[in-house]
Amino acid sequence: MSINNRNIYLSGVIGDPINHSRSPEIHNFWIKKNGLASYYIPLRVLKEDLEKKINYLKDLGFSGLNVTVPHKVDALRLADRVTEEARKVGATNTLYFESGEIIADNTDTFGFKNAILKNFPYYNFRKETVLIYGAGGAARAILSVFCDERAKEIRLINRTKERAIQLGAEFGNVAKIFKWENYHEAAAGVTTVVNTTSLGNSGIELFPHCLKGVSNKAKGIDLVYNPTETSFMKKAQKQNITCINGLDMLVYQAMPGFKRWFKEKPVYSEDLKELLLKSLVSN
Repeated sequence: MSINNRNIYLSGVIGDPINHSRSPEIHNFWIKKNGLASYYIPLRVLKEDLEKKINYLKDLGFSGLNVTVPHKVDALRLADRVTEEARKVGATNTLYFESGEIIADNTDTFGFKNAILKNFPYYNFRKETVLIYGAGGAARAILSVFCDERAKEIRLINRTKERAIQLGAEFGNVAKIFKWENYHEAAAGVTTVVNTTSLGNSGIELFPHCLKGVSNKAKGIDLVYNPTETSFMKKAQKQNITCINGLDMLVYQAMPGFKRWFKEKPVYSEDLKELLLKSLVSN
């Protein structure tokens, strides 16, 4: 779309609910920073309307969409083409509308890797013994990263063990599976712990497990970012685990979509981080 020789790009995020999403703040910050006459809009889309709404937005001239819960798997099935990352993860968080096609991508893996390297610059995936909490969509992306990077050892723990077994099987049974009540055994000697569950998220029950037994100088990553100091992080600090929340991953996963939709390279700046932190504190 072009007005007065200026390209106007439209994009947004779909989910149900949608008010929790921080994607509009991130993308609209970059739109303003780059002086673009473009728009990024949060849109509540019900599960039964997903196919109709995605096709409607594509036909309306949107460049693409971010996809959040509960649509990440269903949106993948609607795509004409699927990137290798989305195929491996089995879910999409980013759609591109190009040449009349819906292209499904997954940028969570990009976001996670860059968040780790930003906070732990000398991180060596191949030397890590990793414990991943959860077996949902986010766990798939994190497991995919550690499989691709050939981590030394991968462990999975989930409240429903059967789901963890199923997820592990989809990735070639490379992960050791632990029962929820055997968390002490699962944590023994671990050098990286990742919480991909919603435990500790605002309004949801706290992360319950003690992380005693992890290796000295272990690292922790909680994909939860609201509150900014999560219950997982508090448990980690008791074991001297250096821990980060999911805010950096959130920003990095947004970058590939913004660049492709709006034709500008975004930058993760301190003023963007301050904006997000203030919005989280005020909510």
